[in-house]
Amino acid sequence: MTRTLCAPAVLTLVALLGLSASASATPVNCPGTVATTDREFTLDTTPTASCLAFGPGNINGNNDSINQMGYVTLDSDINSNDPDNNFFITGSGTTAGTFTINPIVWTLYGSVVVALKSGEGQLDPDFAAFLLAPGVVSGTWSISDSQSLSHALLYAKGDPTNIPTPEPASMLLLGSGLVGLATRLRKRA
Repeated sequence: MTRTLCAPAVLTLVALLGLSASASATPVNCPGTVATTDREFTLDTTPTASCLAFGPGNINGNNDSINQMGYVTLDSDINSNDPDNNFFITGSGTTAGTFTINPIVWTLYGSVVVALKSGEGQLDPDFAAFLLAPGVVSGTWSISDSQSLSHALLYAKGDPTNIPTPEPASMLLLGSGLVGLATRLRKRA
């Protein structure tokens, strides 16, 4: 006979493991205006990112406007074949794609920014920078007009983010609780 966990037991297990059944990606537009004469950049992540900066001109990771906010340039999509790559983006030369960040970045920095650069001269802004929520390592991006992605950059600053990691004692307690739950369910069967 096959037994399934009842809803309260499943919810307790999900809560113990720190999982969320309701997590979903939420798109953020930058600059987020209702004007139809500007370009909108969109980043879709879980949890939601925020629009940090946008503007005309170029960003290149060499003393640009994001660097002037105190962020260091970590990587660009130009060097995606680099074995030490911390940033990979798909869709370069198009208006939509995905991005992935090496999770090690969050152990080194507290704030991480993904910046997207499109063509210049037709619509403003030419670039948008998104501040990621702590721990975010992937998402999707898009640009609202026909000018495609020129390049993307990864910036960071600050102390490492304190992303909770289970301690050995906590894991032992969780494990013994799960064994107890399994034993109880087996006895009920």
